[in-house]
Amino acid sequence: MSKNCLELPEQRVVPYELPERIRLLDTLRGMFEESRRGAGRVAIVYGPVGSGKTELLNDFAAEVGAAEGLYLGASASRAERTVPFGLLAHLLHNDKIAPELRVKAARWAGEAQSDAIGRDRSDRSADDVAPQIFHEMCMTLLDVVEQARRPVVVGVDDVHYADIASLRCLSYVVRRLWTSQLLIVLNESPHSRRLATLSEAELPTEPLVRFLKLPLLSPQGVEEVMARQLGRTAAQALSAEAYRVTGGNTALLHGLIEDNRSTVESRTPVFRVADGFGQALTSCLFRCEPEVLHVTRQLAVLEEAPSVPVLAQLTGMDQETTAQTLDLLRETGFLCGGLLRHAHANSVVLAGMTSEQRADLQVNTANVLFKNGFSAVTVARHLLGASRVDTDCAIPILHEAAQQALGEGNLDFALDCLRIALQYDADEQRKATTTAMIVRATWRREPYAAYRRVGGLIEDSRAGRLSGWHATAAIDALTWFGRPQEAIELLVRGSKAALETHDLVTASHLEACKAWVETIYPGRGGVRAPENPQVHELTAGGVSPEAWARGRAAEMFRRNLAVAPDTAQVAEAQQALRHYALGDGSAPLLMVALYTLMYAERLQEAHDWVEELITQARKASLTTWHAMFRSARAEILLRQGEPAAAEREVEEALSLLPPRNWGIMLGLPLSTMLHANALTGQVSAVLEEAQSAVPQTIFETPYGMRLLRARGHRYLASGQVPAALDDFQAAGELADRLGLDNPVVLPWRSSAAQALIRLGDRKQARALLADQLRKCGPEHPRSHAETLRVLAAANALDDRPRLLTKASEYLQMCQAPLELSFVLHDLGWAWQEQGQYSKGRQILRRACVMAEQRGVRIPSLALTQSADDEQGRSPQPTSQPVSATESLSDAEMRVAQLAVGGYSNRQIAGRLFVTVSTVEQHLTRIYRKLNIRRRTDLVGALQSVDPMRRDDLAS
Repeated sequence: MSKNCLELPEQRVVPYELPERIRLLDTLRGMFEESRRGAGRVAIVYGPVGSGKTELLNDFAAEVGAAEGLYLGASASRAERTVPFGLLAHLLHNDKIAPELRVKAARWAGEAQSDAIGRDRSDRSADDVAPQIFHEMCMTLLDVVEQARRPVVVGVDDVHYADIASLRCLSYVVRRLWTSQLLIVLNESPHSRRLATLSEAELPTEPLVRFLKLPLLSPQGVEEVMARQLGRTAAQALSAEAYRVTGGNTALLHGLIEDNRSTVESRTPVFRVADGFGQALTSCLFRCEPEVLHVTRQLAVLEEAPSVPVLAQLTGMDQETTAQTLDLLRETGFLCGGLLRHAHANSVVLAGMTSEQRADLQVNTANVLFKNGFSAVTVARHLLGASRVDTDCAIPILHEAAQQALGEGNLDFALDCLRIALQYDADEQRKATTTAMIVRATWRREPYAAYRRVGGLIEDSRAGRLSGWHATAAIDALTWFGRPQEAIELLVRGSKAALETHDLVTASHLEACKAWVETIYPGRGGVRAPENPQVHELTAGGVSPEAWARGRAAEMFRRNLAVAPDTAQVAEAQQALRHYALGDGSAPLLMVALYTLMYAERLQEAHDWVEELITQARKASLTTWHAMFRSARAEILLRQGEPAAAEREVEEALSLLPPRNWGIMLGLPLSTMLHANALTGQVSAVLEEAQSAVPQTIFETPYGMRLLRARGHRYLASGQVPAALDDFQAAGELADRLGLDNPVVLPWRSSAAQALIRLGDRKQARALLADQLRKCGPEHPRSHAETLRVLAAANALDDRPRLLTKASEYLQMCQAPLELSFVLHDLGWAWQEQGQYSKGRQILRRACVMAEQRGVRIPSLALTQSADDEQGRSPQPTSQPVSATESLSDAEMRVAQLAVGGYSNRQIAGRLFVTVSTVEQHLTRIYRKLNIRRRTDLVGALQSVDPMRRDDLAS
């Protein structure tokens, strides 16, 4: 170490050997050496609060004491800023000073303070003291320095809080004793009073005074401090995050180190910001001026950094003070990007306020930001933070914020805005609008929860408090949950009131809603609501885009149900999917457009679109429509020959949106699930719950037709043929009653024909199929092929290959691999029955592979007695091995025959005069002998039974 530096005892080690601290300590040591040689000096060490100035001064004081210097230290206090000689009295109250000098200093300090109390402050400033008192205090300090006979160091911490009289006295002594062994070290933090304080102190200029800056720690400095406290491993893992949170502020860093002490013993350190950081931050803030805490609290509730003029309005301070305070916060390391560095810092800053104070702060923030043109969402966040609304003008802001949040997919925030608006609003009409908005927003996630609010909304509708799109909120809910009569009543009442008041926008929404209700419930007849040509013009003109989309959806839906989609319908569906973003108003139109593509056999295109819509629904928090689109994807998968995937998709849809939320729309996923289960033979855990949630009024809607047919196929697959036929015929009767008998959408005749064939009534089956062929020509290959396949089973053996070959040709024109495997399976059997065993086996093998790849066992349309038997002909023996079926006893064969015929176990027991338990035991042995797993497999297995034995058993 150089000779001009203060020599340290060997045992003393600087706690943190950081470049910033080493440089300043070396400078102070050099100034101490200069003062010891008789050159009085003043060092002003400045740096932000928490930068380590106090620690630096304490370390230097220890070095002075070790070097046999006299150190007189004190810390200025904000509370004693106006007390004359308050700081000097503390400095001179030191045991190392002669007693008579201590007494003298205390007496003159007391005189100055007494004089200040009794003086008329209008004549003098608070810092002025009587000349005699000032002179005596200065002389006392001079005596202290001169009598010390060794170097004297006066150290003052937080000098920005010192009284001016004490600083002037120190300045006077330095000037008088500039050749004495005196060093004065003043620690000060930058703040709004800094320049004024130093100038009023009248400190001498250089070279007597030197300003030394102690900066914040660098990233490397943060790591070094943490390494010494927590170890190098933890420091390397945590220092980057620590620097981001503290900005290099030493006090905050020490707090963080305490929060992360536990990481020393962990192999994978986890960064924590907790109480230690909070206490350090609080300490730093309360060491600053009050305006610093005020600004910090304001920043703690903001989401984006405001400009200085806006922040000045928020805090009620002038712009100059606001700008100075911001600068101070930046220098302290508290801010990053104009805001506090960490969320925990915001919490700590606000924790010192009462709940009422925080609410006032948030309300004031909302008002100022609104006046300065900030977004409704930003203003609303502060109103929510206050949990109160003080003015009526805040309600429209909350409405606007809710709409914007819904557009961004932030459903929870939107609902919070609407709930607080409803709570504090006194206007009945506006409250009705808020309720309607809550219903629509809640509908996105849980329709049933929204439906529970409909009671009050119905009263608002009847009272005429709702307008525009909100006028249809209750009607939509009633329609969805199967209450069409009440929906129609509100429609008629609302339409009449809208036309009487010339509210054409509301009338256009009601007109579109009317079209939708008439489409969903066509059996109810036309809604007798008043009409106005202007309403149609307004809707067509796009003034009400939601109404236009609803109207187009209803019209497209009606066409899809009535006739098969043509080129124009497909083009319209494609245009809707391309041009409409997903939203509450456009979702029905997009859903109908998807089904248009499905019915037009554009399955891959529909699949691509539904993937996109599912992604949009997920991002927009449209849970209801997310589930609806997954249901649509399930049907697409089913049509593409993937029933197992369709089952999983329906389960996902019902997981997203539990069954009670679906209302009449439950017919969509439920019908898909029933169809898929009929093919895979699986039993779904959610199926029973879903079936119990179906409203009875679904059988007044197109969804009821689909559900009846799907349930019929499930019955057919489980061998309950009479029940299946009942459902198929009910579906046909409902389609006829609703005027929606479209075999492309609902080929109920071919389904009923399958049941009739199983029951032995081929004549009626052929009649139904002939009718379906007339209504569904080759331009609809899927439906046409299905009809031909069933017709082949109903016809004589000689006709089957021709019909099945034509059916396979049509199915190869569309994406229907599963249906094609069924047709090929029947064709293979037909060829074998005609003696072409090799050709039949090849086709059968291909069909089985195609079906098994999709987890499906092919259902057979063959009878327990073939069509040839009706004509007195015996079919040729097939290549199917007969050893398994020959192993069945006569009793087992009779049970199997009746089971294939669709009889239940109880019915079989009655016909054979045995117990139900005996029937169950027979079936168990039958399954084992034939190597099958379920009742539906019996049909194919029994095709190999010798016709002679079959006839014997039948007789």
